[in-house]
Order: sequence, then structure tokens, then C-alpha cells
Amino acid sequence: MFQARDLGYTYPSGRVGVQGVSLKAGAGERVVAMGPNGSGKSTLLRLVSTALPSRPGTLVLFGERQVSRETRRRLGVVQDEPVHVDALTGMENAGLFGELYGLSPKRASASLIGLFVAFGLEQVRDVPVAEYSYGMKRKLLLVEALAHEPELLVLDEPALALDPPSQAVLLGILEERSRAGACTLVATNEPALAQRLATRVVFLSEGELVAQGTTAELLENLHGTTRIEIRFTGETPDEVKLDGVAVTLLPDRIVAESRSGVEVLPRLTEAVLGAGSQITRVEVCEPDLADVFTQITGLDMRGDKEGRAEE
Repeated sequence: MFQARDLGYTYPSGRVGVQGVSLKAGAGERVVAMGPNGSGKSTLLRLVSTALPSRPGTLVLFGERQVSRETRRRLGVVQDEPVHVDALTGMENAGLFGELYGLSPKRASASLIGLFVAFGLEQVRDVPVAEYSYGMKRKLLLVEALAHEPELLVLDEPALALDPPSQAVLLGILEERSRAGACTLVATNEPALAQRLATRVVFLSEGELVAQGTTAELLENLHGTTRIEIRFTGETPDEVKLDGVAVTLLPDRIVAESRSGVEVLPRLTEAVLGAGSQITRVEVCEPDLADVFTQITGLDMRGDKEGRAEE
């Protein structure tokens, strides 16, 4: 569906967006790009969606190097910021996108109505977008990108500001489109979303592609720890000693860092119950793709949730 070779882009300020990025994906693949702010995720997506010209490097879309209007009609794009005509209603905005993508009014209406319902926007489809919340505008972007059933979806933080039901709808649609042969390129720093969605993950750091692979491949060699937190009411155990486990005892909870996964959980619960306390909550946090990124680069991408810098 697309093949990028040595893609590069430098912004007018002189800051390098991406450099030397080579990446390709075929029908049915869902590629997820991850990395901290400024790593080049959004720049890469803008290049693949033809919003930016590659300087240097080459981009081949659907086997063609020459980008045309017809080529762009085969794309579905969600940018990092909503782009709408605020005076128009949600349906009017979506209808405008459908017309630009070449949909007949009849086909556009049928597709859009279903998507408005799926994302919970049916009650506001005739309301001016100026009255939409940020989350509603993000949903409308998805409706507009999906309506013409594009062959290649380029989505920047598609789950941003979505409520859980809408996130589930989005994942279901993307998986369904993938089975039908569509290709998806997504930028996100949500490990849970990436692990659910990706057939392949690529890590970007300082504009360069530093690693890629399936989720299983990337997690396989991660020598991380499982964090287990047990909250309780009552007496705190006097002492808990387990081989290979760092245990911190606090007045209302035990926090353990285990290199043997959850195997130590029964012994931790026994220690709490043996002290006469009652367990109120157990939380287990396994290593994820964010931990893999940190192991590879020494950088933390979890701080990418607040705010968005130009990428």
C-alpha cells in the first residue's frame, strides 16, 4: 500500500522532522508508530499522507510514485488537530469530505449515518460544529476519514479524547477494515491501544526509526519487572521476604517489584491475610511497549500524554 525509502523532512526552522526513514506496509497490515513528542511520528504520517513533500527520499503509494487527486482519494486521514468549518453542522462537514472523496450523495448519506450512530454523534449531526466538544470533533474526524472506505488509513492519535465505548468502536472498525484488505498507519503512545491494534510496531526517536517488529517480538527480550500492589485494611505484615522480589511495606498496601511475573502473588496475599488484614484491591502492571522503548533508547515516552508539540 505504501513504501517509504529514506524519507526525510526538515522544517523551515531548521529542526529535523524525520531522517532516513524506510518503511513499507501491505494490505491488511496495521502499523503503529510510537515515540515521545518530537520523535517524528506526526511528520512521518504527514509525509505518507502527502501533506508534506519528502526532502530527500521517495514515497510510493499503491505502486505509484506520482501523487494525484485520485491517489489521495484512496487515503483516509486523521490529523493531530481537528479541521472543520465551524459554521456547518457535523453532517454538512462530513458530507463535504464525502464529496471531495468522490462519493455520490446517496452513498455518502448511507455511510455517514451509520458512522454517526456508531460513534454516538447521531443526536448532534445537525448541530453546528462550533458547538461540539473537542472529543466530538475528534469523533467527527474519524467519521470523515472512514466514510469512503479508504484503502490506506493514516491516523494520528485516533483514540485521543475518545470515551471507552468509542475506542472500542474504532478498534472494531479498524480490525474489520483490515480483514477487508485496508492498510492502517497509526501514531499513538498508548501501549494498550498499540498492543491491541498493531500487526507491527515501529519506534521513532529523534526523527529516526530505531526498532520495529510485532508486539510479541519486541516484548520477548524485555527484561522488565512486574509491579504488584496489594491494598488492604488492618495490620501491616511485619516482614515479607521473597527471592528476586523487592517488597515495600506501607500502612495500607504492599508494593512488590517481581522479575518472575505474578508467580509471587499467592505468597504476597498469604502474608497480608496471615497478618489478619483484609485485601481490598490487587493491581498488576506488566511491562509493556513503553518499557521496551525505554530499554532500547533510554528515553521515556509516557510523558507524551499532556500537550502536543510539533512533530
